[in-house]
Amino acid sequence: MQETQLDHAISAIRVRFGSQALTRAAQLPPPQPWPSCTPLDRLTGIGGLPRGRLTLLTGSGTCGKLTLALALLGSATHEFAHAVVIDTRSSFDPWALLPFDPDLSSITVVRLESDSAGEAAAALAKAGAGFILLMGEIPEPWLGPLEAGANRSGTVLVGVVDAPGRAFAHASSLSLGFSRTEWVVERGRLIGLRTIARCLKNRVAPPLGETALEIHYPQSADLFLEHPVSEAPLHVAELECASAVV
Repeated sequence: MQETQLDHAISAIRVRFGSQALTRAAQLPPPQPWPSCTPLDRLTGIGGLPRGRLTLLTGSGTCGKLTLALALLGSATHEFAHAVVIDTRSSFDPWALLPFDPDLSSITVVRLESDSAGEAAAALAKAGAGFILLMGEIPEPWLGPLEAGANRSGTVLVGVVDAPGRAFAHASSLSLGFSRTEWVVERGRLIGLRTIARCLKNRVAPPLGETALEIHYPQSADLFLEHPVSEAPLHVAELECASAVV
């Protein structure tokens, strides 16, 4: 009797909402990562950034998180037809992208107030924007629609913040923290920095540890650098990242 009622309920849901509303878990396709071709791929545990999930790059001050976000954005312009920057603070500078050889014609910048930016981000994710870079937090009411839209379309979501609020941190599936260890100085000139990238939270794979990165700044009118971000030898013990919800 109970099984008959359950079958009837399932049939009613399919009639009302369509056959795509219900799927057996065994029939769901495994998540396909996006290989970003940056050193961050090694920290995710899946060889790339997860599609349809929110990845956070966090850290206080000048620590390399924004440079890595720009490296991801530059790579995304060659992989996806549309890459979007949600710039609620009007802080995005397209010229800072040039060392990463971007296709600027593929980038759309959205500059709106926080609430409107959240609505725009959710709509663009649902519509299938390949890559969305969030330059700041999205209001909590829009986090659910944003992730749901990205999950359906396979959009790669990356957020850059110093310290995420509770709702933003909870919504993320992958969180990578950055901390600068030293500046890189050559012949009296500041040419870059060294930073430690740590996996702080991972819902998409078993927890991994950390890696050291060396980031070089452009030093001349020729802004393109062959290797602006590279992995450096790590002389500290690897730490396990927390897989618990933050």
